[in-house]
Amino acid sequence: MGFKFFKILLGVEVVLLFVQFWLGMSINLFVAVPLHTASNFSSYSGGAEVLAHMVNGVLVLALAGIILSYGSRLRLIRVSVLSVVGVVFAVVASVTGATFLFRMQDDNLSLAMSVSFIVVYTVCLSLFFLVDNVRAAGKAFR
Repeated sequence: MGFKFFKILLGVEVVLLFVQFWLGMSINLFVAVPLHTASNFSSYSGGAEVLAHMVNGVLVLALAGIILSYGSRLRLIRVSVLSVVGVVFAVVASVTGATFLFRMQDDNLSLAMSVSFIVVYTVCLSLFFLVDNVRAAGKAFR
């Protein structure tokens, strides 16, 4: 397990992020989120989509943590910093999303979610291509 496995992790993360984007846009366009906190998802017009978006978000966050732990084995500052940034913004997206859904529907929270998504997506793609450069330079996992 080395660079190939790391690239597989990053590829899976990119796919999960694409699904997250698709679900988020679907919710944004077609789901009526109640103004007050709902006790269950059946009160939403698209409760299944909201729940799928939340579960996928947890998977994105968990995989970002795995990428951080696996990427830190390279002992390269660029990979470590990018991995930490990815985890931090995955957490920001999760917290702002939960706050948006369960507390208040503020446009600033929606903006924070989308910007965080863009940062995490950019980080994953950057790491995906950075791994090729690291491997070409002869660096190995420890």
